[in-house]
Amino acid sequence: MKAKELKKYPLQIVLMTITFVINMTLPLLFSYLIDDILVGGNFDMLWRWFVITFMIAVVSMAMKFFFANYTPIKIGIQNSFKLQDKSLRNILKMNQTIYSKKDKGYYYNLCENSTGAYGDLHEELYLNMISNMIYIIGMLLFVAYVNVAFGIFFAIYGVVLVIAVTKSAKPLYHMQKDILEVQDVFFMNMRNIIENKGGINALHTEGFFHKKCKNAIASYEKHVLRYRFYEYLCNYLPDIANQICNIGFLFVAGVLVMKGEITAGVLIMGYQYMGYFATPISIVCSIAMRYRSSKVHVERVDDLETDACAGKENEPLKREKELLVKAEDFDFYKGENAEDFLYHIDKMELKRNGLYVIKGENGSGKSMLLNLMLGNVSVNDSKGRISINKDMDEAAMLTYPFFAINGSFDDNLYGIAADKELAELLRVDFMDKEITANPANLSYGQQQKLALIRVFGTDAPILFLDEPLSNLDVETQEKVVQHIVKLKGQKSILVVMHSDELDEMADGIVEIRDRKMGLRG
Repeated sequence: MKAKELKKYPLQIVLMTITFVINMTLPLLFSYLIDDILVGGNFDMLWRWFVITFMIAVVSMAMKFFFANYTPIKIGIQNSFKLQDKSLRNILKMNQTIYSKKDKGYYYNLCENSTGAYGDLHEELYLNMISNMIYIIGMLLFVAYVNVAFGIFFAIYGVVLVIAVTKSAKPLYHMQKDILEVQDVFFMNMRNIIENKGGINALHTEGFFHKKCKNAIASYEKHVLRYRFYEYLCNYLPDIANQICNIGFLFVAGVLVMKGEITAGVLIMGYQYMGYFATPISIVCSIAMRYRSSKVHVERVDDLETDACAGKENEPLKREKELLVKAEDFDFYKGENAEDFLYHIDKMELKRNGLYVIKGENGSGKSMLLNLMLGNVSVNDSKGRISINKDMDEAAMLTYPFFAINGSFDDNLYGIAADKELAELLRVDFMDKEITANPANLSYGQQQKLALIRVFGTDAPILFLDEPLSNLDVETQEKVVQHIVKLKGQKSILVVMHSDELDEMADGIVEIRDRKMGLRG
């Protein structure tokens, strides 16, 4: 378990140990009641015994509730929320290429379920397990001190319980791994319906998506029921072993009483310790079983941390200061196969603070060039030489699809300062509107305007604009063109376009034709 945010719990272990020690005095007091007060005839001690035992019982129950029950649950919950926060930060930090290798359902599942399982397991391993092992060892030593035969019986009893739990738990790890995989598929299908409801309704494909989701639910249900049955069976086996050993202990203790080696009070005390002894052993074994069966959750969270530490794909390419990008004899591949070849660049240099228009047919790789420069695409399969500006991580990009959150216009700027002049220039008339995350209450034109205000409102020295004139009326398109020209010389700007509104004002036109990219003008 690699999460550095989760610390160990020495103080809580000490408090739990004290709780267990106080709890262990009660059987001694019961033994004293039988042997010294009732059998011994010291009835004048009964009232004093009652007061002392009652006070110890109250303190024991209060400490057990707070330190042995509530505190571990509280720590587990706090751990889970810490890991959720860390996992979301890791996802935001991740290399886009690594991130895109897994479906969104995987990340939903990780943030919702794996972090919770990880947080609980960390508390159970480093607090509950350690405390209960101290309790087990302390009880074994004390029982052996009272009676050697008891100590031997308890040791055998502990071994039987451990075998019963651990042997039965082996298959659960593989079953849990299978459940997570079908759960990922379920989340993916659920996400498709929730996020794309408008499009599904528009195409009248409700039946298709519901059927896919229903099949995913059926598979998920089947795996969960199988896992739960086996899990409860595994948890029930220690109870069976416990009952058998309790009967065995009473027989052995009865023989010892019959021979006069122990008193009836010691028998009752030993029987109570048997009940006490079973609980921490079951807890320790259950924790070991849960760790084994839920290890896949731990691996997912730890792997995410490792993936987040990987640098961007463009890190080795950052060598330019005065140029935005420089390429020589470069073959761009989006994958490792021959059919993944996009285009060849013989020689191309784009200057910093220049305005360049990128043109080409749909699917020719215009947006892929921007993503390559941003570090969202791997160049491991490409050939030749390419280098980019050292400030590329500060670039801002106008991207699709548009996304929004439930809130005001300012909320949907995501902390970017509202540019009133730009809002007027774009004729934004919905600044007082409450926007929904769908966003069903914004037209495509309004969505484009909000997206433009976001990207133009940043302090980024480099702007990548993918089809900035989409869904805008002619007058607003002219205003956007004027604003882009105004920024020329102040920022490095690359614009993906199909039309020619910016051609005359550009420092150059990057054109993709017949799988070749070149610069003209």
